[in-house]
Amino acid sequence: MQLRNQRRIIRRPQAGRVVLAICYCFWMCGTCESKAQENDLPDTQRSAEVESADTGKLPWADQQEQLGDLPARRMTHARQLLSLLSIDESQLAGFADGKPLGVQDEETVRRILYCMPRFPLNDLHRWAQSTDGLTTLLTNPNDHRADTFLIRGKTTKIERVEILAEAVERLEFDHYFRVSVDLDNSPHVAVLCCRDIPAAWESEEVLGEPVIAYGLFLKLGEGDEERTEFAFATPHLGWLPTTPNAATGVTPDLVELASLGMDVSLFDAVRHSNRKPLTQADRECFYQLLATLGKADANAIRSHARPTVDLAPLLQDPTEQHGRLMVVHGTARRAIKIRVDDEDVHERFGIDHYFQIDVFIPLGDQVVRLGKQTDGESPTFTNTYPVTVCVLQLPPGLPEGTDIREEVSIPAACFKLWAYQSRFVSAFDQKQLQISPMFIGVEPRVIEFDASRNPYVAFGIAGIFVAVLAVAWFLLWRSGKSDAKFKRNVLGRRREVQPGSSLNDAGIEEQAEPDFSKWEGKEG
Repeated sequence: MQLRNQRRIIRRPQAGRVVLAICYCFWMCGTCESKAQENDLPDTQRSAEVESADTGKLPWADQQEQLGDLPARRMTHARQLLSLLSIDESQLAGFADGKPLGVQDEETVRRILYCMPRFPLNDLHRWAQSTDGLTTLLTNPNDHRADTFLIRGKTTKIERVEILAEAVERLEFDHYFRVSVDLDNSPHVAVLCCRDIPAAWESEEVLGEPVIAYGLFLKLGEGDEERTEFAFATPHLGWLPTTPNAATGVTPDLVELASLGMDVSLFDAVRHSNRKPLTQADRECFYQLLATLGKADANAIRSHARPTVDLAPLLQDPTEQHGRLMVVHGTARRAIKIRVDDEDVHERFGIDHYFQIDVFIPLGDQVVRLGKQTDGESPTFTNTYPVTVCVLQLPPGLPEGTDIREEVSIPAACFKLWAYQSRFVSAFDQKQLQISPMFIGVEPRVIEFDASRNPYVAFGIAGIFVAVLAVAWFLLWRSGKSDAKFKRNVLGRRREVQPGSSLNDAGIEEQAEPDFSKWEGKEG
């Protein structure tokens, strides 16, 4: 009996270990999938250590390179900045009021346009007045040169002005535009001098389009007190289209964004940076889109958005997808808070942080292969694909962290197709970058898992549980069967009398009566 008990003690733990091993395998499958997906996340976000100042920081965090050696003190008027850039009061006084912009004004206009890219946008935002105050300029325009106004209106005329060849090398641009605008809520007209206009306007006759701009007042043109032409210089002409137009690439989604205040012309710069890391050229569009959607009604955006992400056109022809509204549905693996230290972003948009969420969207039966290789040696995605979504805030059910797993649904606009370092892709080619769509979205919605809504999931889980129990029962049955066989073949044979032998030779000790030698009892 003692030997048989030992036999069972040895066998049964082995059966238990096999059952535990099966359960462990199920757990490891999920873990391995998580680790495999984790390899597709941006390397800059991979560390689980305490977030440093540069974690996830975008390349436009510091504008100092643009501003050069401009003083740190806060200026109160554009004239102060123009003076620092060698445009003084005497040059501004050279504008002749009462006449249209002409040859006599060209030199000063060109010099101001040359300096305009160095104007901090937060300063223009702070200095800007409403066009309701334009009438004060009619009586004494000299005192208001370079006053800044926020201009809104609709285009009535676009004129391209060529610059003399001898001045092109010095100015670094060979033309500029004069855009005539009927001002909103005003009888007056504005002529906006700018170095660039929306790209779609250069190939199409586009008039009657709503625009927005910060303008520095230059001079009074022709007119009277009832209707006067005001000339301005502006660093950028924003476009707020109100109707879709296939010829100019204005989609219903862009119209929806424009109705919320998004300048859709900013996508012109982003179109040139697809399949590249984030650059300084992406900065203004990124933050303006983030501010626009961060303040938008999530349900309204969801109602206009496509219900799922159509990945193929995003990867194949991203230039046609900027601003497209889609619902990003997938598994959020990381949600990291990114601090924004830029003063102009604080002042203009009220943004001091945002969140970068790395989401894996399901591919279904699609297969995504990066690169041009066809021999199976290029990065291939078969189940999920990584996308990036930036939002202003997280919902209560979505925690921050570098190792999360939450199902989310995020109405968002396509920003660009960006590139970043990925260990998974780098394993095939050290120089190759992961290419993924980047979206700007509203506050995410966390989807709670409910097996009751999907009976197949419940059936699957029940099936796995039954299979594990069946395997465990089978192993225990085999263990019991082995014990019986051991008893029959080993223990039984030890007591079996061999042919030609007697019981005396069987090794069984004779005991005529019970042995009470170890009994400890009390004497009667």
